Amino acid sequence: MTLNPLIFAPSIRNIERVMDSWNDLPCDIFVARYMKEPKAYQTGRDYFLEHKQYSHIVICPDDMVVDYDSFMAIYRAVDEYDFSNLAGVANLDETNFDVYACKPLEYDPESKTAGSYYTSDTLPEDEIIEVGFTGFTCQFIERDLVELLSFTGGCNKGRGCMDLQFTRELQSLNIPQLLHTGTFFPHLRNTQQDEVQLFKNSEHDPSKESTYLIKNI
Repeated sequence: MTLNPLIFAPSIRNIERVMDSWNDLPCDIFVARYMKEPKAYQTGRDYFLEHKQYSHIVICPDDMVVDYDSFMAIYRAVDEYDFSNLAGVANLDETNFDVYACKPLEYDPESKTAGSYYTSDTLPEDEIIEVGFTGFTCQFIERDLVELLSFTGGCNKGRGCMDLQFTRELQSLNIPQLLHTGTFFPHLRNTQQDEVQLFKNSEHDPSKESTYLIKNI
């Protein structure tokens, strides 16, 4: 199947730098707005599976700038080597851009202790590596694998940590979780946190939920 990815962006924030980064990408973008995480991910999964023209879903959080060159590096690697999954590198948050959201194989994916994340000093030089956690950084997933995954949460009784559940399910399927080290996607995790906390702490209003498709091809 010809490579034709669909970016999926579950979205609460309205970060201009992030949304501007979508404009030049050579693929369509499906946005799920103001949905609780479980519903947003199920909605994205269902849309992708129903629209069979797309070969891969690409999970891009609403606080991550989709760097064009890094996106294309993953795109080309997936196209050339037919990886079932491949993600990129992002900083954990804005407090230190040299600490990354991905983790080595030997660490518990649930660990948040210092040293459990890759850094600019510890990230291997090999371009494609197997890791223990990617953090859904421009996460490419092929169609056949999407069909095997639940797209549910790994914490808070299934209501959060979708990236953690992805890691667990790949482990149960004995499928390596792969990372492209020659990429970098700025992660603006602390940006518009007030809006995120307000959304999480307020009574949910389903009437504000929406989806839309940005056609880039």
